[in-house]
Amino acid sequence: MFKATLRRHLLSLAFAIAIIPTVQAADYRKATEGREVVMDKLYPKSERFEIAPQFGFVMNQSYVTTLLYGGNVTYFTSENLGFSLDLSMTINKDKPERDCIEQFFYDPSNEVGVACGDKSLLNGTDVNKDQFPRYGPAYVPIRELTNIIIGNIVWSPIYGKQLLFLSATSYFDLFFELGFGLATSTYYPKQEVLKNGNLPRAQYTDPAKAADPAKANADNAKIGALPEQDQLYGINGRPDPVAGNNPVLNLGIGQKFHFGKLFHIKVYVRNMTLLGTDQGFENLITLYSGVGLRF
Repeated sequence: MFKATLRRHLLSLAFAIAIIPTVQAADYRKATEGREVVMDKLYPKSERFEIAPQFGFVMNQSYVTTLLYGGNVTYFTSENLGFSLDLSMTINKDKPERDCIEQFFYDPSNEVGVACGDKSLLNGTDVNKDQFPRYGPAYVPIRELTNIIIGNIVWSPIYGKQLLFLSATSYFDLFFELGFGLATSTYYPKQEVLKNGNLPRAQYTDPAKAADPAKANADNAKIGALPEQDQLYGINGRPDPVAGNNPVLNLGIGQKFHFGKLFHIKVYVRNMTLLGTDQGFENLITLYSGVGLRF
């Protein structure tokens, strides 16, 4: 009797031990199988500020290189939505193309090279200078940015993790921004007549072949500028600049990479549209990068 009872208890115990792993397996689930592994953010943004110095440049300018520097402050009301204030100042440098069109053959420092014309063509050693064809500069509309201030709505729909070299995990945000602000600039309008009233380009008449050489010389004198008239070409011959203040519409996309609990690196591209310009609007494609702090 006792042996039979003991045998039944041992069998029950063995059965219980055998099914425990099965029960535990039914309740166990890997963290990577659910969204909690991402929802539990290591770098949350809600109700926090971010400050970041930023540096960049305008990518689609033809005649000026514009470098941008400044910073922004962002406050996030939730994990996905924030508001930022952004200020950029500029450093402008003329490209060789601008020197070329504003000087053409008049390049005493030989800064733009033969591609813009060989200045020796103006020496006139074998031809009377008054009879030698004259050339003038071209002054196209050019805007040199000075300051840009923009208020943005920042939307961060994507937060993720990725494995780097099978040994480290990086954390990132993909964000979009939409904003409105003001851009100040120095604007050089198009100039079709030189400061002495001459036309930069016109039909030159060879006096030796003209029916009225005196008239041909008089007409030719109204074309372009002579080499010694350096007040008519290059920087000195530019039209008077106009201070510009234009509304600017901003649309951007970028990515932030988080590290060190409080810091991030971000890279982003902006399409800033200046409104109310002579052409109606101007698009500036800019590339920015910066290192930020979250607190």
